[in-house]
Amino acid sequence: MIKELEQFSIFGVSALTNAKFESDVKTSQIIPLWKNFHQILSTPSEIYSVYYDYKNTLDLENLEYKVCVGVKEKEKGEKVLIKEGKYMLFEDFGKPEIITPKLWQEIYKFFKNSNLQRKFETDFDFYTANKVQIYIGIKE
Repeated sequence: MIKELEQFSIFGVSALTNAKFESDVKTSQIIPLWKNFHQILSTPSEIYSVYYDYKNTLDLENLEYKVCVGVKEKEKGEKVLIKEGKYMLFEDFGKPEIITPKLWQEIYKFFKNSNLQRKFETDFDFYTANKVQIYIGIKE
């Protein structure tokens, strides 16, 4: 499903990572980032994980990007803008630690076989109680 979104801000903690780091639990930058988020910020009912500042977008195995885990309400941390535009929405219900990797596999498969193209500007996961939504920026 395609959604049109207005620009909005997220405030949280961030890290620089790449596809190779994230393929191994020992080198993942995202796992410690989530721990840091829970230590520094309150544990809200709505959490965002934003992917931005992409590099090497033509080579997904060497894709580099920043990730920020945060909230809409200004608390502590870095401010990251979710850019306005069209986003492809992928969603499912269940535990985020199980659903999120499953959805990302669906996303990779979808774009490999689709005429739609990713923008590689801002993408984000949105977590609520037992629901995960992943928004992928797409070219017009």
